Amino acid sequence: PAKADFIASTAWPETYAVAEAKFFQHIARQVPCKSLHLKCLQVFTCILRGTGFSSSTWKTVVMHVLTTVPLSRWRRREFGRRLWDIMAYLRRCLQSKRLEHFVLGNKRLPAEISLPPAVQRVEPLNLFEHLARDPAAHREAMRAYGQLRFRLWMLLS
Repeated sequence: PAKADFIASTAWPETYAVAEAKFFQHIARQVPCKSLHLKCLQVFTCILRGTGFSSSTWKTVVMHVLTTVPLSRWRRREFGRRLWDIMAYLRRCLQSKRLEHFVLGNKRLPAEISLPPAVQRVEPLNLFEHLARDPAAHREAMRAYGQLRFRLWMLLS
């Protein structure tokens, strides 16, 4: 019984991917254009190749931008602006060498996404910690950012 209590108190039957999927479902019910945030992800997935940024990094950046830009501003006519907002957020993260995990310790998650209390209270994991430790990796990430910015500019021109 004691072992069962320990397992029940620490086990979480869902993964971070489930929490992220629930977040996207929550957003889709609230944004004016239900697919605009997904189209932003698709655009970046296409232009990411060869830059060194993973699709997981982009998903994290887009999720953070969804919690900072009012959802009323995610309309079709503002598609280009949202893409540049995502790039600006990435630039700030690269400059500060800090991109926080979206689920761990995120106080902005909607209440409908249930997380164990320990996951809610934990200090957010810095996904860019390696950039803070390795100046060469940081320079390479900034170079890749410039390349990505140019690709986006060409795509939108």
